[in-house]
Amino acid sequence: MQYLTLLECRGGLLFPYHIGSLASLSYYGYLTKVNPIAGSSAGAIAVVSHGANIDPVQAVEGTIRISEKYKQLGRTRGNLLSLLATELNELLPVNVHEVLNDRDGLVGVAYKEIFPVNRNILETKYSCKEHVIDSVCNSSMFPFFANGPWPCRISRKNTKTNDRIIPTIAVDGFFTVPRERFGCPDFNVLNENGVESANAGSGVISRCVTISVFPHDVVALTASDKHDRISPMENPENKVEQLSNLLRLATQAGTREEYFKLYEDGWKDAEAWIKEEERRNYWDLDERSRKEDYFKALSDYRLLN
Repeated sequence: MQYLTLLECRGGLLFPYHIGSLASLSYYGYLTKVNPIAGSSAGAIAVVSHGANIDPVQAVEGTIRISEKYKQLGRTRGNLLSLLATELNELLPVNVHEVLNDRDGLVGVAYKEIFPVNRNILETKYSCKEHVIDSVCNSSMFPFFANGPWPCRISRKNTKTNDRIIPTIAVDGFFTVPRERFGCPDFNVLNENGVESANAGSGVISRCVTISVFPHDVVALTASDKHDRISPMENPENKVEQLSNLLRLATQAGTREEYFKLYEDGWKDAEAWIKEEERRNYWDLDERSRKEDYFKALSDYRLLN
């Protein structure tokens, strides 16, 4: 089996779709613990949940709890990060940072740091549970939506050392990459320490599959080849209705049925991708050489960074 890199883009409260896609790929053996996975916003929540071995159904239930709390508050805008942090604290184990760090394939969470240094961050090593949650919340900080009227998120802790020295100001991981990536992180641009680097290991990741809850063509997510894309089929008869419904679910409280429908859609779209892979006989290539090349490249990558 080939060792893919899976990249997840943003999507607000649509992350049950990402969870369903990852669960499906894992079930069929196309996603194992050696696969690097990374995401921003909804994708960040999904890859951390998957990397931490959280049961997919429990992750969807977490989405439903956030939605129910939204309804109790009477509005969605501005409450996402506090509710998300609470839910992550309940779902993730105390040693989640160790679980993620020990995983053979990297688990990356992307966000843009504005202060104290203006730079793109791809966290792949975590110092504690709070660091993991802080990184996911930073990645999910879409300006003027996720955290009230504020355009950014202020973290009171230095997430690298857990020292209370200088606060970090950050925004959504969507802003770490060019528009054509629609928030999908790029391992070939950011080094393992989490910052942009000219020597970050370009070419180490030979094949990336991008996962988007929005149809790739609709949001112009062109960073991957067409056979390396998992997303819903575009509805040619009513593109507006399809996009409007997804945007509603991304920004407003939904129902239990809608969130599990998203999960099932993610599972089915990943299944469709798998069937296409099998039709193309992509996985009939020499497995041993792929594995050896992959681990050599990953080893060189870590030594360089």
